[in-house]
Amino acid sequence: MQIYYDDEGQMGVNVTYHLNGEKHHDYFSSMYKFNSWINYECLGAEVIEVTNENYPSLCEQGLL
Repeated sequence: MQIYYDDEGQMGVNVTYHLNGEKHHDYFSSMYKFNSWINYECLGAEVIEVTNENYPSLCEQGLL
């Protein structure tokens, strides 16, 4: 599974991932909570930061 995240600093972390053929969106109030979720629920997943450079490509592929 690939998990895409956008760390918006004090605003929190927005997360998008696909599970069982469906796109899911989550929000975490901090990177600490996001990393805890990754380590508890999604160990082994590929975690990808959304940046200005890869955002257009990820959108074109329908991943975000």
